[in-house]
Amino acid sequence: MSVHRRWFSLPREPATVAAGRRRVRALITAWGGAPLDEDTQLTVDLVTSELLGNAVRHATGRAVTVGVHADPLHHRAVIEVYDSSPALPVAGRPDQDSESGRGVLLIAELALAHGVIRKRSGKWVWAEIALPGGRIARQGWWPSQGPPDGTRQKTPADRLAPGAVTCR
Repeated sequence: MSVHRRWFSLPREPATVAAGRRRVRALITAWGGAPLDEDTQLTVDLVTSELLGNAVRHATGRAVTVGVHADPLHHRAVIEVYDSSPALPVAGRPDQDSESGRGVLLIAELALAHGVIRKRSGKWVWAEIALPGGRIARQGWWPSQGPPDGTRQKTPADRLAPGAVTCR
């Protein structure tokens, strides 16, 4: 099995969140060859909604770009959203009655890893999630202790562009 990748653009408007969520779920389901279990579907939906919702709400420009990468063999998927705003997402500190400010906290809780890659004209905000059938480990796709043969695999921090922020 190979890694599947797809990018698509959507207008930066509120209806984009639902449309993007459906499309991301459909791609990951099709690539995995079976329907997602309820927990995974909820995770895909929530992470996609938060990434797209933040881009629609806080970014500039007319469109956002969504990237979906799935590796069914290793039971992982990465969902990423590009927008043209240079402002980085910030984890909120909402009180009990706040109506917003929990998105980054939700992503941090649901994702194996997440982060931001700054670009000259904006940023990619991404989250890696576990797919059904794999052992869930918060180390993500790039284990820090390489394979048994002693070669070193790159960690997410090694793969990120200068100025990028990554979180675990």
